[in-house]
Amino acid sequence: MASKQRARYWWPIILAAVIVLCGLVIYRGAANLSKLRAELEQAQQANQRLDSDNRALYRQVQRLRQDKAALERAARREMGLVGDDEIIYTTPGKTPPEGGAQK
Repeated sequence: MASKQRARYWWPIILAAVIVLCGLVIYRGAANLSKLRAELEQAQQANQRLDSDNRALYRQVQRLRQDKAALERAARREMGLVGDDEIIYTTPGKTPPEGGAQK
């Protein structure tokens, strides 16, 4: 009879321990879920920025393929190219433009 009374006292303690353990697992899972949602939001924003950049680069490539004047402007600006009939004058003490090659 005494063992039955001891068993009666242990069940509520075991049940409370299981409930507390489940609560901790659920709490950690919810915290992890909110962290993952924040990471997902950041990744989506980064994807939107990259998509916008890709679209702008695609438009620039199309413009350079179709418009010779745009291609020439880009070559002059980014590579420092000059035309066959152009002369470059430099002043003493100043560095010459980069890529002073002719096209």
